Amino acid sequence: MMPTPGDVVRLTKSASPQFGKPLILRVTKTEGRRSSVYGWAWIEGYVLDNSGNAITKRSVFVNLQGIAPQTSRHPLRHARV
Repeated sequence: MMPTPGDVVRLTKSASPQFGKPLILRVTKTEGRRSSVYGWAWIEGYVLDNSGNAITKRSVFVNLQGIAPQTSRHPLRHARV
């Protein structure tokens, strides 16, 4: 799944080993250039807190198959890995 700006996604170890603790990200940009690693891409966005407020901006390199859409209104309250 290639996220688009405005999507809210949950990143776990399936997306990258760096996400031992789930991270909820509101996507602002997906990198258009091709990655040298098939199925991986750079995405940018804002990390969301338990209330859905943006707390910091991040750019992350992720396995696109490991990205999950976040459907909960309170992102981290229901995130389990």
